[in-house]
Amino acid sequence: MLNAARPLAAALAALGLLALIPAIVEARAGGVVLGAYLATSAYCLFLALMVRFTTDGRALQLRRAHGLAGLMVLWLVLPLASTPAVAVASGLSPLAAWLEAVSAFTTTGITSLRQAPASLYVWLALLQWCGGLLTVVSVVAVLAPAGLGGLPDRTARGGMALDAVDIRGVARDTAPLYLGLTVLAVLVLMIDGHSLYVSFTLATAVASAGAHLPPEAQLALTLDESPKWLLLPFLLWSATSVRWHRALVTRRIHTAPEQKESLIVLAYWAVLGLLFGVLLFRGSDVPPLAAVRDGLFTAASLIATSGIGPHEGTYANLPMGLVIAVVLLGGGALSVAGGLKMLRLRAMLLRARGDLLRLVYPNLVQPASLGEGGVGSAMRGVWVGAAALFAVYGLLIIALAPGLPGLDAALAAGAAIISNTGPVYDAGGGWPPMGSLPAASVLVAGFGMIAGRLEVIGFFVLLHLALWRT
Repeated sequence: MLNAARPLAAALAALGLLALIPAIVEARAGGVVLGAYLATSAYCLFLALMVRFTTDGRALQLRRAHGLAGLMVLWLVLPLASTPAVAVASGLSPLAAWLEAVSAFTTTGITSLRQAPASLYVWLALLQWCGGLLTVVSVVAVLAPAGLGGLPDRTARGGMALDAVDIRGVARDTAPLYLGLTVLAVLVLMIDGHSLYVSFTLATAVASAGAHLPPEAQLALTLDESPKWLLLPFLLWSATSVRWHRALVTRRIHTAPEQKESLIVLAYWAVLGLLFGVLLFRGSDVPPLAAVRDGLFTAASLIATSGIGPHEGTYANLPMGLVIAVVLLGGGALSVAGGLKMLRLRAMLLRARGDLLRLVYPNLVQPASLGEGGVGSAMRGVWVGAAALFAVYGLLIIALAPGLPGLDAALAAGAAIISNTGPVYDAGGGWPPMGSLPAASVLVAGFGMIAGRLEVIGFFVLLHLALWRT
């Protein structure tokens, strides 16, 4: 665990510096809760310096065997460090404020807020943006090399458990493109005539596949049709592999291993978007073109597991079972999207096709494969990852049902938590805010969101005592 100290120190320092941004926003608005952000910045920087100086001079190197433990520390400590500012600015109870911070940092977007200071929405937007970046870095640097859930390991060294985890190198490769995408989204929205505040919150949401938006940003989506078309490419970008993005930018698209999966995700979005458009046209009084536009936007948002709707009431016109199925599947591997991932579904379908062919043609000779749809640890990881996802989904339904008004609310809440797609639950209408549930349900929801960001199976690995013995 000591090997994870330096990544933790770097993350705390970054969080402390970012807390100065909502402090500036609050100071311009009158400074009622300015002290909360300044205190957050001060103690985060203090803790970062303390951890850094404590480990100074030691030859520490994070190994893959303990990489998951290091990730768990980051997913637990950073939202906890952000909670006091959320509690002071929102007036929520400490437990509800912790859930709000976890929801933002895991890009889930489940919220108990209806109205809050602009500085708080900026703080939540920064948290979800940082959580999106941590999601990408952790899946590329730790989860995929460990082979969890059948994720593809594209590192040159392979998936040896004792190899060093190069978090700094992965962050250096990933952060510029992630930051550039966010800045581009801000500029595009500002050129379209939106304020910096609305543009920033919308841009951080689509870049990270989050859903924490102020009322002004949601109103801009509802009243103006241009933001939906402008944000659509950014949502699709969030739903596809970061390595495919690098191949696109460097013009080496045909050498990208995730090319086929990304194209399948885009085709899936087009078909699902047209289906949603038909359903919205039949269920609401909107013109055909507007229904298709809203359908394409909704499909991209759900596949990316953001869940931002084009306007209030969108999900009421769609079958809840279909919405839950879409978010549980999610987008592409090595992306900020949650859920099962298209890679696992494709692998299971290919394997099922091969098994059926062997039943029909027992003497058929088929090429062996260790990758998608093949044999070996990769395919076993796919099945284990899928089983873990649905097992945790079932446990969440059982744990949350006593505090919710009905089974439909529990089904939506479980899917929203495990896939990190909060608006699926919040859009239910009439259901109590997640932060107002009993304390046990709130804790289950918070840890369920973190489990979703650890590809679920990683959460089980952490519970295994052998990890701590090694």
